[in-house]
This record gives sequence, C-alpha cells and structure tokens, in this order.
Amino acid sequence: MAKPTITLLYDEVEDESQPDDADEPVYKQVAAVLEPRGYELRTLAAQPNIRELAAVLQNDTSDLIFNLCESLDGNDENANRVAAVLELLRKPFTGTGSFGMMLAQDKALAKKIYSFHGVRYPKFSIIHAGQVEWADDLQFPLFVKPSNTDSSVGIDDRSLVRNVKELMERISFIHELKAPALIEEFIEGREIFVGVLGNGNMTALPIIEWDFSAMEGGPTFATAEAKWDKSSKGYRAPERFPTDIPEQVVEKIKTAAIDACRALRILDYGRVDMRLRRNPEPDGEWEFFVIEANPNPYLDQRDLLPRAAERDGKDYPALLEHIIELALQRSLRSGPG
Repeated sequence: MAKPTITLLYDEVEDESQPDDADEPVYKQVAAVLEPRGYELRTLAAQPNIRELAAVLQNDTSDLIFNLCESLDGNDENANRVAAVLELLRKPFTGTGSFGMMLAQDKALAKKIYSFHGVRYPKFSIIHAGQVEWADDLQFPLFVKPSNTDSSVGIDDRSLVRNVKELMERISFIHELKAPALIEEFIEGREIFVGVLGNGNMTALPIIEWDFSAMEGGPTFATAEAKWDKSSKGYRAPERFPTDIPEQVVEKIKTAAIDACRALRILDYGRVDMRLRRNPEPDGEWEFFVIEANPNPYLDQRDLLPRAAERDGKDYPALLEHIIELALQRSLRSGPG
C-alpha cells in the first residue's frame, strides 16, 4: 500500500530567527525520519501574508499537511490562523483545528471550560485594561502571567508574587506586553507534564517531571529562560520520569490530562502542564492541578512529548507515523478539513 504524500508546513519567520547554536529545525528532523520510510515529502514555509499562503496551499496536491506551525510570522497567537486557512481550503492536516487552538490560547476561558468538565485548576483572576473580568477569592503567593501566550512568554522569576506591591507591579508589566494578566494561586509543588495521543479514544503517556528541587537559587517553575536559555540554571534542571507517585494517583493525573484535552477539542496529540503537591501531614493526600493544555506541542525529538512516547514504546518514527495515521483517520471520517 502506497504511503501518503505529505507537505511539512512550518513558520518561515520562526525558522529564520533560530540562533546559530539551535538544534536542527523540527521540520528537518521530521523529514529526515519520514523520507527513508518511503514518504514522498515536500516542505513549505508559511509566509506571513495570509493571501499568499492560502494561494500556495490551494495548489498543494499532497494527501496530508503535517502542520508544524506553532506560530506564524514568529507570533504564536497567529498559529490558529494557519489551521483556519487549512480548514477553509478543506485540506487534511495534522493536529488541532482553529477552534481548539483558540480555546487553548485563551487560558482564562480554558479554565472556565475546565470548571464545566470537572477538571481541577488553580483559583484565578483575570485583569485587562484596568477591568477585572473574573476574580476568585485568592490567597498569596500568586503567579502572574499573560493569559494568551505560549512558550512561557512573559514568565520569569518575578512572576511569583507574595504581596500587593509585587502583584501590582507584575500586572503593569503584563499589560505592557499588550496582554490580559492571568493571576493564579501558586501551587507549591512539582512541575509535571502529560502527553496525550488520540481523538475519540485518547491515551495518556508516562508523566515527565521537570525537577527543580536541587537547583539552589534557581526557579521552581518553568520560566522562559529555563526553557530556552541553555546557559541558565533552570535549563539544566533535569527532566525525569518520577517513580514515587502512587499508581492510583498516576492514573487520576492521566485521566485529568485526557479530560482537559477533550474539553478544549485538542486533536491527534497534545501536552498538559500540571502542578503536583502532597499535603504535609503523614500519608497526606496528593493533589494535582491543570495549568494549561497545549495543542500541537513541540516535536523536537528530544522534547517532552517524543521522550514520553518513547518511554511508552513509540520511538520518534513511530510517533510521527501515529500522528499521521490519526489525522488521516479523521479525514476519512469527516471528509477533507
């Protein structure tokens, strides 16, 4: 049986802006894996001009678009527009559609949806342009970040605030980024991530923990610096598969991750970021909170989702082919787009 022809779609600006010491771009990693396995591939750089992008995509004759655009024109808020163009052109593509991407992008709205679906999250407030759009009864310490950005943009050591003065200063900083300020109760505990694969029948991958416990003077949460600056203390914090979490707690965490992805209409593959803590008394209860769910998470083969999939028995090639299969199955069930 002939394998499908595939176009690897990626953000032209994001690719051009990579530093000299950056790893191989993801679309090149994907191509290096799929070509030897008999896939006919082409690569397409998504240009910022939507009309030009739509015209090029309209003429694309591949069986499937592998959508690797986590941004457009270097702006992650525009990623949903790429999915929208693909939908309007009725092109089969991998990953979440424009609706799911918009739901996940608006972190305050996502929490309200979690509430309806019984997914636990930290209490929060949202402030934009001097107006309070939502306010739970909050207690310090608090965590303040933009409500509509990804990749930890706008998150640094000062995101964690412990008094009103620090809170007001941080809200002002977030507003300077032209974003609403999302204020959450900070969950003292552990940073964990759960990958999810599938659509109607979803499965959760092994939990990965970003372990900041031994980082003296470093962050206790995922800052932008910790994610991207290779010289930072946070970047050097180990990522591991924890073995001390009871199996029944692990299963509940995985169920919550699947519920979060379903609630936000995340398709094919996603990643849920969570905080985990254990109450201090002997044999205290384990508690976990969904921080955010990420559609189309980063597919660098050394990143979180591919590593979790490998732990679960799917190496990088198998993961990519599984994502392709999921997208094609959706296309066959519902028609193009």
